[in-house]
Amino acid sequence: MISRKAPVLPAIILAAVMPHDSVGAEPDAGLAGSSLIVGLGAGAGFAPTYEGSKRYEFVPVPAVSLSWDDTLLVEDSTARLVVIRTPWLQAGPLAAWRPGRQQDDDHRLKGLGDIDDAVDLGAYARIGFGGWSASVSARQDVIDSGGALVNFETGYALPLTDALTLSLGADAIWASDDYMSANFGVTRQQARHSRYDEFEAGAGFKNAGLSLAASYALSERWSLNAVTGWERLLGDAAASPIVKQGGSPDQAYGFVSITYRFGL
Repeated sequence: MISRKAPVLPAIILAAVMPHDSVGAEPDAGLAGSSLIVGLGAGAGFAPTYEGSKRYEFVPVPAVSLSWDDTLLVEDSTARLVVIRTPWLQAGPLAAWRPGRQQDDDHRLKGLGDIDDAVDLGAYARIGFGGWSASVSARQDVIDSGGALVNFETGYALPLTDALTLSLGADAIWASDDYMSANFGVTRQQARHSRYDEFEAGAGFKNAGLSLAASYALSERWSLNAVTGWERLLGDAAASPIVKQGGSPDQAYGFVSITYRFGL
């Protein structure tokens, strides 16, 4: 699970630092016949101290993945149930935990208060042909007013050798009024207690980005993974005083991890 202080990372980043299979892919030969496949990993890297920050921090990323009968798929804080499956399509409901934001994460957040964790419910669909894949997922916080997110992702995996695979990815995220208000808006009360002017943030696309990932198979079960990328905040997210005053709309990240998979 990601460190409690870590910012909310795009799903494309999490996928790059944890083991997973492509749509329609067969399990590893050593895992074939196992109804339950578990992946354990540990990694670390750097990411902004909060969404829109220009300061970076070290982020540990312990990771756990689970696949039960290729029907229940768990990757870190997101669980997906496959109810529609074809050689090129997976789709179904999802549930996810979304970490909040603490004003103690960065002195630039002082006076803005904390943002509570969210528990999201939603649905997803993912298609894949050869090395290319694309997905869309929609999720809504069901325990508080954390809002909704719609993630659009696409990528291409290019095997360079039997052991080494490079992956190029792109993503964009649309956010609802509640999410934008909580993360990028500044209320009148917050303006009185912080360094920022009052600002109303509305729904819209909040960011888009690119990533480059590499995975190297050390053995049948062990793999070494790395990912780096860049995200650009858009719309009201980029216009927010939380970003414009002492922050940056350009967000970079980089992670490395090692993972081990086994079947039960």
